[in-house]
Amino acid sequence: MMDTTQKKEALKGIKQKMVVGHHQEAFDSLVTLSNPDDDFILQTKYASFYNSIAGHLLVLKKIRVAILASSTTTHFIDVLKFWLAQEGFSAEIYESEYSTVHQSILDPQSQLYAFNPDIVFFFSSYRDIKCDLPPGSSEMQVENTIHAAVNECVSLWQVLRQKSNAHIIQCNADLPYLRIFGNYETTPVWGQTNILRQYNLNLAKALEPGVSILDLDFLASIYGRRKWHDSRFWYHSKHAFALDAIGLVAHELAKTMGAIKGTAKKCLVLDLDNTLWGGVIADDGLDGILLGSGADGEAFVDFQRYVLKLKERGIILAVCSKNEEETAKEVFLKHPDMVLKLEDIVIFKANWKDKASNIKEIAEVLNIGLDAIVFIDDNPVERELVKSNLPVVSVPEMPVDPSGYIDAVTSCSFFETVSFSDEDSIRSHYYRSNIERAEFQNQFTDLSGYLKSLEMEMIVDAFDEFHLPRIAQLINKSNQFHLTTTRYSEGEIASIQNNKDQKGLYFKLKDRFGDNGLISAVILHKQSDASLYIDTWVMSCRVLSRGVEEFICTEIISLAKEQKCLKVIGKYIPTAKNKLVAELYGRLNFKMVKNEEGITHWELLLNKDTPSFNPYIKKITNSTMTSEV
Repeated sequence: MMDTTQKKEALKGIKQKMVVGHHQEAFDSLVTLSNPDDDFILQTKYASFYNSIAGHLLVLKKIRVAILASSTTTHFIDVLKFWLAQEGFSAEIYESEYSTVHQSILDPQSQLYAFNPDIVFFFSSYRDIKCDLPPGSSEMQVENTIHAAVNECVSLWQVLRQKSNAHIIQCNADLPYLRIFGNYETTPVWGQTNILRQYNLNLAKALEPGVSILDLDFLASIYGRRKWHDSRFWYHSKHAFALDAIGLVAHELAKTMGAIKGTAKKCLVLDLDNTLWGGVIADDGLDGILLGSGADGEAFVDFQRYVLKLKERGIILAVCSKNEEETAKEVFLKHPDMVLKLEDIVIFKANWKDKASNIKEIAEVLNIGLDAIVFIDDNPVERELVKSNLPVVSVPEMPVDPSGYIDAVTSCSFFETVSFSDEDSIRSHYYRSNIERAEFQNQFTDLSGYLKSLEMEMIVDAFDEFHLPRIAQLINKSNQFHLTTTRYSEGEIASIQNNKDQKGLYFKLKDRFGDNGLISAVILHKQSDASLYIDTWVMSCRVLSRGVEEFICTEIISLAKEQKCLKVIGKYIPTAKNKLVAELYGRLNFKMVKNEEGITHWELLLNKDTPSFNPYIKKITNSTMTSEV
């Protein structure tokens, strides 16, 4: 690990790369060098270097962010742009005038709405929470005060959501370091510490679709509350926290915005020897590995518990180990202190092939991008091999001491999320069932026989509040099967239900191997020229090649005919990741009518020649379904 002096020296080499025009290489070096914990001076240097080369980095996606604050955010914004670039975004940021949060939101003619942001960040701190009460206040007074403070936030969200489709990120209250009553503040209900803790809990309960929380109090605690509340910066320049914490906050905020936009990782690939247990199973045997007893053995068990919790919240687990498969699996089957079980692992690769090749195969079987994978290995040689051959795979540096494994992974915030759905909790089951389907398919010589044997049933229904988190998640995280790359917040999706010219449909698939969950969503617009426009069509790649595309197309055609539309129109916007669906409309018998620099426009006339499909899927319609568009 480099110290500050070494990093400043490394920046000289990066600057030379910039001088000779190697901008992408310079940026990649900045990414490798930077750390959220680096001090303010280094963070501003990273930001300055990035600003000098930002215009030359063509791979970054545009994002518009508005920051509303009652504290100084100027330096923070520059650093945030750099950390958002690491998430793959070129950020244009609007900063409200100092302490004009309410005015910016309540005035429909404000610059905030003219800016038309994708994300609005309420950068508040405990100083903005109106919860000061005198000692001895009653429980009712405390409850009313907290309710009023939370309701003020909710009211602002609601006004903003009426006038903007932006996703909202709201800070919670960072508890102050100063405690007038000392430790006793945590005892009476009127203690400031207790009031702010209750405020944070109630704020979370009040969240609405399209609103997320940035846990500023957690960031203050891991930075160190005594250092976080540096009064000099507040009184001299109205900075809400110490400047050396800027990287930490910018990094976490960038990760949260990335989660909103679908850049969070999906799969954790694990080495075994000296990663999930201490020692080498082939050499040390089942009784000789370190697991469960002793300091290192306990650390390995805790790391497994952490990995299991990731699986339970929706992260896919895979194994990639240089080992004999039978020997490696013996630990999962027989060691009494093994927390992870074979059924927790979706793909188990234990062989003598190089790990980069194995990881590529894992991505192909799961049908996910390599950029969705995090690879954990204690061996620096293996880590470097994967980084060199698969640069888009995330490979964190792991410490020699296993007690630091959890921190090494969590500090990178690979698996940030802004939602959780029922499908997340059983995602491993979905992927494991997919592998079973593939093995089952090998028994058939023709595709139609295989599809019939799956006994597929599809629930089709209109968007509703219950499924809203999963629908938003699918739309914002899907990259491969996503024809237009549209991204909508939960609030925007919820508004579709109230628009007579729009229709949102979700599709849930089950078959003989189990429930696949909500696997597709479409957003349709009825146009004034009697056409039905497919604004958004996303689908989980887990269900490809099962006739699902044809089934959904049939549903779209049926709805268009009910609405007396003359044609269905669609558009394909190419990206680096959605080549999979480049010819989808052509396969469904749409006709290409325009090609604008790779953006293709398609139409399907609704007449006697309109195609019909036989996708071997039985339709199940819920009672809430209506055909109105």
